Amino acid sequence: MDSAAEFTPFQQRLTSSLVQATRTVGQVPVGDLSFHRSSNAEVSESLDEQSGRLLSLTSSILKAATAGTDVSAPVLSDQDSIEDNWRGIVDVIDALLERADACLDEFTGVIKKLSPSLQDKDGENKTARKAHGFPTIYDYGPSKISKPQLEFERKVDNTDTSPFKPLLKTKPHAIESLEQSLTPLADARYCNPYEAEIRAAKFPESAYAVSPPIDYLPFESTTATFVDTLDGVKEMLAELKAASEIAIDLEHHDVHAYNGLVSLMQISTRNKDWVVDTLKPWREELQILNEVFADPNILKLFHGSTMDIIWLQRDLGLYVVGMFDTYHAAYALNYPRKSLKYLLQKFVNFEADKRYQMADWRIRPLPSGMFDYARSDTHYLLYIYDNLRNELLEHSTPEENLIDYVQEKSKSEALQRYERPVYDAATGQGAGGWYDLMSRNSAVFSKEQFAVLRAVHEWRDKVAREADEGVQCVFPKHVLFRVAHAMPLDIGTLFRTVSPVTPITKERISDLLEVIQTAKAEGATGPEWRDVYVKPTRGPQAQGLMTPPTTHEGPLPAASRCEVSQFWGAVLDSQTPPLTPPEYSIVASAEARRLSLPLPPMPKTVSEARDKLATQPKQATPPTSTPKEEKEDKNKVFTVKDLGGPRKRKSTQQAEPESTPSSSSEPGELDEISLDIGNDTDSAPLTKKQRRKEKRAQKQNEKRFQNPEDSTPFNYDAADPILNANSNSRSSDRKGKPKSGLPSRRPFDPYKKALEAPSGARKEKREVPGKSFTFR
Repeated sequence: MDSAAEFTPFQQRLTSSLVQATRTVGQVPVGDLSFHRSSNAEVSESLDEQSGRLLSLTSSILKAATAGTDVSAPVLSDQDSIEDNWRGIVDVIDALLERADACLDEFTGVIKKLSPSLQDKDGENKTARKAHGFPTIYDYGPSKISKPQLEFERKVDNTDTSPFKPLLKTKPHAIESLEQSLTPLADARYCNPYEAEIRAAKFPESAYAVSPPIDYLPFESTTATFVDTLDGVKEMLAELKAASEIAIDLEHHDVHAYNGLVSLMQISTRNKDWVVDTLKPWREELQILNEVFADPNILKLFHGSTMDIIWLQRDLGLYVVGMFDTYHAAYALNYPRKSLKYLLQKFVNFEADKRYQMADWRIRPLPSGMFDYARSDTHYLLYIYDNLRNELLEHSTPEENLIDYVQEKSKSEALQRYERPVYDAATGQGAGGWYDLMSRNSAVFSKEQFAVLRAVHEWRDKVAREADEGVQCVFPKHVLFRVAHAMPLDIGTLFRTVSPVTPITKERISDLLEVIQTAKAEGATGPEWRDVYVKPTRGPQAQGLMTPPTTHEGPLPAASRCEVSQFWGAVLDSQTPPLTPPEYSIVASAEARRLSLPLPPMPKTVSEARDKLATQPKQATPPTSTPKEEKEDKNKVFTVKDLGGPRKRKSTQQAEPESTPSSSSEPGELDEISLDIGNDTDSAPLTKKQRRKEKRAQKQNEKRFQNPEDSTPFNYDAADPILNANSNSRSSDRKGKPKSGLPSRRPFDPYKKALEAPSGARKEKREVPGKSFTFR
């Protein structure tokens, strides 16, 4: 697609097609496919054709997703190849999630530039980028450019965790003196040395007046001045002092340096552009630019200044007073997009060459394409400011002036102060800590896996600090999670897990293996991630704006327990009885509910709950019935039903008493020997009448079983049929004569024995509205 405006209709059509296809597939039972394949040859051929088409599309998507990266896309030829190459498919998905995470960081302002996968919409691959003759930051191998930080006058020390002291040597345009500004606070940290000046600064009167935008100079017919000497910086400074507005932008490199490097600075006035080399050994001499940067009478234009302010303080000792951030102006005007790219297209109809978006800005000399790309960020910014200022004034009201809104937001950006990233291995908090990574990942980790992830994450940070490389040069985040899940315990498995292996990791592979082995052994008794994680709520903590806690020794912090349960209320508060009797009212008080539900104290963590369940002995409950009844009711199954509508009542069958001598007794005999079930023989003695009745029934049974006729062999030829016997015929004895005293023979019921078995949970043959649950 040629324009970004075409993406929304395309996304809607794609979503509609996917939903329709998903619904269609869901209507086809999976078990019926094999039947249809065997019964219809056309269906079988169609299924094979569609399966091959889906595999081909999936392979094409994987190939497109890995274009320009070091990840190799697996080829899916048949269904079995999916299982064989599943690890490769997961690697591609992890790489896509890595890029999406970088894009989100760019959108929220954590980093300034987008990943090339989002900008290179024309599908430009890595080979094509190499053809342009410039390296990119995605060359995570050894740096192809010698590290300029090795020549700096102030050497880089990534192990220093003390509070950062501003590099400021002099303080032009000061309201407070330099000595007062560099006084440490109570926590040994330093405030922004230009805090008083930033708060007191006001926009010039020209910012509150509508005026026609001043046209920019033609980009093709003008050029910028490359400043790489101290004399050139002084000449540029003399011209900047005469300007009323200047535009500033930075190019940053954060791959082959642990903290990153400001590699270029672009400055523009209405008449001229400069590109300043900030990698010179004397780079801190650029503090003389504070004579312009801290001048409240000169308006400084930035776009998305969040990280620019931090980088200027950290590397160059520069501070900005009187800043106008065009990002906040676009936000105040409710633009659909707030990026500089959108503003360039809207007001200038200019689109920069995004091939250089992720170039390695340490390269010297700069190629002409990279040089033009760098100066374009500030060349048009002053003209954009004129248009934004006029729109802000037009949309302002007497109650709300949008210029003042942008001024306050810009001051908040300028008041930031740089703090060194302190790695807290215990809590995982801070910039680049493992806590933020785990919060964004939904995978389930065991105790050992969680311990391995923390240990390997700490090892990666330590190695990156020692080598002064970005942590991604050791191995990226998806490899970190892969190692935590696999927990390899030998060199061969470890090499396959971290593949492709970077040179830094390869040199220290034995140390990494030892870290994994030790962490896995210690993690068996350690905490789980769920014991440490605290769900964020609305506020600064959820937005990641809170100051990270300082390093401390001791156990990992556990998730805090709420004092009042959202379900039970104050019922669980049974630890401290009230000092005075509660006042009762019509509504049951909290004390009454507590006494009615005396629940024990609950464990605070998941691990504590599991340990408690594993060590808690089973307490025998006191018997509430006789041993005989307890044995009978032990395996008794009963069903509780709550049906939606009325149902018929079924007559309950009367259970046979235990005194029945045989289960094959005739119905007439059951009536004669039945006992009074209402009387409990265990709880009360039998009366004299009941004893006589029981004795009489017992004698009749003995006579029947001692009948001499029973010893005669049974004649099967003379016997009446059983299955098709006449229900009205009288039973006869074995000599053909009717036997007096016996009732008429009933039809043979082959399921009689099954009906006499103990009743169980019956299976409903049809669905009945309502709820049911079976208890044992």
